[in-house]
Amino acid sequence: MKKKCLMILMVLLVIFPIVFAAGTSEYPNQNINVIVQYSAGGGTDLSVRGVLDAAKGSLPSGISFAVSNVTGGAGLIGLNQVVTSPSDGYTLGVLNTDLVINYCLGRTKISVKDFEPIACALIDPFVLIVSAKAPYKTFKEFIDYAKAHPGEIIMGETGMGAAPSLAVLAIEQFFGVDFKTVSYGGSADCVTAIVGGHINATIAQTVNAASQVQAGNLIYVASMSEERLSTYPNVPTMKESYPEIDFFMPGFCIISAKADVDMAKIEYLRKIIQPAIDSPAFQKTLKTMGMQTINMNGEETKAFLAHQLDLYSKLTKGIVVK
Repeated sequence: MKKKCLMILMVLLVIFPIVFAAGTSEYPNQNINVIVQYSAGGGTDLSVRGVLDAAKGSLPSGISFAVSNVTGGAGLIGLNQVVTSPSDGYTLGVLNTDLVINYCLGRTKISVKDFEPIACALIDPFVLIVSAKAPYKTFKEFIDYAKAHPGEIIMGETGMGAAPSLAVLAIEQFFGVDFKTVSYGGSADCVTAIVGGHINATIAQTVNAASQVQAGNLIYVASMSEERLSTYPNVPTMKESYPEIDFFMPGFCIISAKADVDMAKIEYLRKIIQPAIDSPAFQKTLKTMGMQTINMNGEETKAFLAHQLDLYSKLTKGIVVK
């Protein structure tokens, strides 16, 4: 009887680890889906794909990142798919400026607090763009001119509540100046309007005016960043002229998971994606795009997002969404 019990026990000791192992799995054991809320080929899509391409070699054999472009609703349809997905670490999304603004305007209940940031694929500050023939070549000269000629400078923007229009508003409120604004379909249209002499200036990311700047038709006056752009180191920041300025306004794309995903999985993803930010392959992608990023850790990224949320909450106060 004792021998029979001993044999049963030995069999269980052999079988149990096999059954236990079959019932558990290491992360990741399947492809990780990354939802991008805009069309393929745009800045968000290219920057996210560039980072993931640089990081995929660190994934287990046979596992990959699968990017899905889910468009619509100013990016909110794609983000909604992320927040309603299982909290298993197999569906990631992209936090961006539009989400912060839409949240502040009350257009969505989805907040940056619903996500855990993993890696910053893009943090590309806005710049003030003017004609090379303009009577102001520095940011201080621009502000002095605006104060001396209220309502005379015509600023192109991309619609009430959009990031460029809120950047214009930030300058108006901070310096007590008054611009005349004209809305266009996009930043590229604003750039064309400056070249054509229809408006005087706009605020946008550098990529929108790069060819016209290279041709000598336009100039970047100053960036809305803490430090000079790596892509245009000769362009001063607005803070260099006015150190008391407290707005840092970039377009950004931050690869993120849902906030309730297991932190062990979050840390795993950070360890393979954050180093990819600094890889030669991704840096070449950014250079080709004429953009840049800042490779921040989790806490630094959360502090950045908190600043953006606070800034846009103030700027959108009083704006009525129709």
